Amino acid sequence: MVYFHFWYKTMGDKTLDGNTSSEWKPELKYDFDPITSEDEIVTVDLGGTPIQCLKIGDALQNLKTAKLFPDYRKHIPSIRNMEMDDDDVIICAFAKSGTHWLWEMASMLGIGKADYHGKEKTSAMFEFIPAEALRVSPKPRIYNTHFAPQCLPKQAFDKKCKILFLQRNPKDVLVSLLPFLQGYNFIDSTIKWDEFISKYMELEVESSLLNWFYYTRQWYEFLKEGHDNIYCLSYEDMKDDPVTEISKLAKFLEVEANSELAKDIAVKCSFQNMKQAASSKQETFAINNKELAKKITNFTYRKGEVGDWKNYFTVAVNEKFNARFAKKMKGIDFKYRFSL
Repeated sequence: MVYFHFWYKTMGDKTLDGNTSSEWKPELKYDFDPITSEDEIVTVDLGGTPIQCLKIGDALQNLKTAKLFPDYRKHIPSIRNMEMDDDDVIICAFAKSGTHWLWEMASMLGIGKADYHGKEKTSAMFEFIPAEALRVSPKPRIYNTHFAPQCLPKQAFDKKCKILFLQRNPKDVLVSLLPFLQGYNFIDSTIKWDEFISKYMELEVESSLLNWFYYTRQWYEFLKEGHDNIYCLSYEDMKDDPVTEISKLAKFLEVEANSELAKDIAVKCSFQNMKQAASSKQETFAINNKELAKKITNFTYRKGEVGDWKNYFTVAVNEKFNARFAKKMKGIDFKYRFSL
């Protein structure tokens, strides 16, 4: 995850909305120790100029703008050793799978009112915030992350913390992932959809941020161990029947939520209402740059649809992806809905 400048981009013949009025120069916030011979550096090529990243386990830190985030060589161990309380909640999802959406839903259930959280979700995200700052945030504490299980706090499983694992069908994820990665300057803003998806289907780097197949397998293997504090959700199910899914979520979280509250939360957490509410939180982003916050809001909330992949996947690309999916997902019995 890297913030560098905003994007303007086309996906084949499709143009995605974006503000190109100015370029953002990063405000460096954190100390970042020099790279040593003991560090693992990997090159990520998803089209255009390859990006060099520091690799810590399966987490990547872009070297171009590394100081925007805590140094992962120290930060990830501190997250792993972070103290947790029994009533803490962690939302886990691959990027572009509905993390913002579920975070607001869970936050509303936590306070028993359909009121938006006062801050943006990066303020409670493991990748962005030092463990000591996360630890002193007010309750109810609902954290969120794109990390795989091996980077989560160890106490999350020693105690009674509740973990929400959210999935979305990978075709819609990838359509949204392209502008997301361009917005964070992980790949060139000039890269078109056809080049991106071709490169992506060759991706082998073990990364919880970039590699959906790797991330999904890590979670599948982890869930096989048996963890009764993990609740699995589907983006498509939430989209199809949000009131029912909110009620089921409330039951798992052990909070009161009558039908009226579930309906109110569903309305407040509709895509358009969420996008509008996000504009009021731009001063609460973990990255202290107001102009950037506006731009992040634009590329974070793209469409929120199920089945939009059909506008981008050609017949040939779809066949190739399906073959890749069958190979990479062999032995994994997760089920996905690719349309409603």
